[in-house]
Amino acid sequence: MRLKKLMPKKALLINAKLARFIKNSPLLKKSQQKAVKHSTALLAIAHKIMPTKVENYFVLHQVKRLSQPFMDEGEIDFLDNKIVEVEIRDLSAKWYFTKIGRQLAMLDKTKALAVNPEPDVVFSASVDALVLMASQKVDPDTLFFSRKLKITGDTELGLEIKNLFDQFDLELLDKPFRNALDTWSDELIAAQAH
Repeated sequence: MRLKKLMPKKALLINAKLARFIKNSPLLKKSQQKAVKHSTALLAIAHKIMPTKVENYFVLHQVKRLSQPFMDEGEIDFLDNKIVEVEIRDLSAKWYFTKIGRQLAMLDKTKALAVNPEPDVVFSASVDALVLMASQKVDPDTLFFSRKLKITGDTELGLEIKNLFDQFDLELLDKPFRNALDTWSDELIAAQAH
């Protein structure tokens, strides 16, 4: 807001036009398509070099933002003493979630298996399938019946989580992450259409 007061109106107009030009640029579109095409390879590298604590913090932060309204209403109480494993097959990544008290928590494998020797439910998918599901542009049932999403273990618990997932308000995500998710899922859908 303060910047707008300092900038002349003409500069603001030029800035807005430049932003529209960049957003609609064929070069940007081509870059987005390339990034999506190579996303799994890029994420695999990031997953290998990024410290686990940093990766887990980022993932848990986004999941907590989405689930907080449901947590406040007690609608996630079904996760008490339950372990949910999320596996991203093409990254060889596994995350373990549970609810401890009034908080959603992410556990490392050792702590998760100390709670339960086996996860109660496992969601397993590729990066692309999880992006489509997380963006809510493809229904989890569609991914499940096309075998892009596998749910094993306690299927009733899995259905509760899936139904909760469908209700998440994506506006609660951090804006840069939400924008990336939106662009990524749009590119995946466009690529599948061809």
